[in-house]
Amino acid sequence: MKLKRYREQNEVELIRLAQKGDERAFEEIINRYSNRVINLATQIMGSRDEGWDVAQEVFISIWKNIKSFDTTRNLYPWIRRITINTCYEELRRRKRDRETSLDDVEEDEPSIDIPDETYLPDDNFSKIELKEVIEKAFETLPEHYRVTLWLRVVENLTYEEIAETLNINIGTVKSRINMARKLMRDRLKSYLEVTDESS
Repeated sequence: MKLKRYREQNEVELIRLAQKGDERAFEEIINRYSNRVINLATQIMGSRDEGWDVAQEVFISIWKNIKSFDTTRNLYPWIRRITINTCYEELRRRKRDRETSLDDVEEDEPSIDIPDETYLPDDNFSKIELKEVIEKAFETLPEHYRVTLWLRVVENLTYEEIAETLNINIGTVKSRINMARKLMRDRLKSYLEVTDESS
């Protein structure tokens, strides 16, 4: 089958081909989801490089387990769970090895927008500066708050979907999101107050 034909295949057809060992079909699946996997892994791991490294392990895990995937279900939630589990396994390994240092998140990561205008700056504050401030504040959130908020705001998951993905109850999901938003607001407010004083 020509490469173009793979790009034209629907998801179920690609999965069935991959389950039969078709590597090109699997490559097309990865092409469709690689950015989302890398972005999610980056948010959990704390840097683009580490997110990329873990993503490679995710792709290997997907290939090893694709034969057991139920084609009546949506593929991405399954991939997302593998991504989160792989990241947490790596973090646990690092904790055991006492290797917990994380690099800064690179600037080309997708931004996260917190829909609360309470502490937004005036028009003199550029959109680029605001984007950087939001991303910096987001990076400083504890990992469990950061991941939960990312799934809600960027992945657009419902509370129920987040609870299922992270294997926690809905009350915990809501609590984490509320706390993450509060921390974001506090950090944005603090930064903007410092900016106003220095201007």
